[in-house]
Amino acid sequence: MITIPQFLDFPTDTDAKEVVSLFLRLMELKNHDLFLHSQQVANYAVAAAAKMGLPRNEVNCIKMAALLHDIGQLAISNTILSKYPYFNTREQAAYRRHCMAGASMLENIPAFGHIRKIVLHHHENWDGSGYPRRLKGVNIPIGSRIIAVCNFYDRKCNPCTRQWVIAGSKSPQVIKDMAGTKFDPDVVQAFFESVSTI
Repeated sequence: MITIPQFLDFPTDTDAKEVVSLFLRLMELKNHDLFLHSQQVANYAVAAAAKMGLPRNEVNCIKMAALLHDIGQLAISNTILSKYPYFNTREQAAYRRHCMAGASMLENIPAFGHIRKIVLHHHENWDGSGYPRRLKGVNIPIGSRIIAVCNFYDRKCNPCTRQWVIAGSKSPQVIKDMAGTKFDPDVVQAFFESVSTI
């Protein structure tokens, strides 16, 4: 799938748009694959959120959070990031801290107060086995649940990405099998209904 550039058209002030643009530029300078991944996840997340019938302002909020969901990886060395997903225990612990690092980067920016929790919890699992807080079910923000599915697809199932792990033809079933454990079943359904490439 071709990455469609995300234009910052969500309703927010000019300063917030400039900060988002700056964060995206920093991500691109650090790791081009990370930058493209954020674009892809935002594409998928907007489609799934709209399919779920969420209000426009919430879809726009999820779009912004999806673009910045991995901003905490700016605090992780490229040496560690290049090993994804094959980390040793120490590297895995460092990688898992990116959720909290990203939320910390956003906490003192008033315009981003509404997306901070989405960024913090995008690696939580529906069954409570995720991180960093082990939230479960509907206690996980809806934006985080949507980004979790989109993130997994782009990282592990999308054959256009360099880190493709799961065979493209098998990826729909892999994601469906995780509905109810790793992913919110309603989000999985919306994802499949909204993304026509899978």
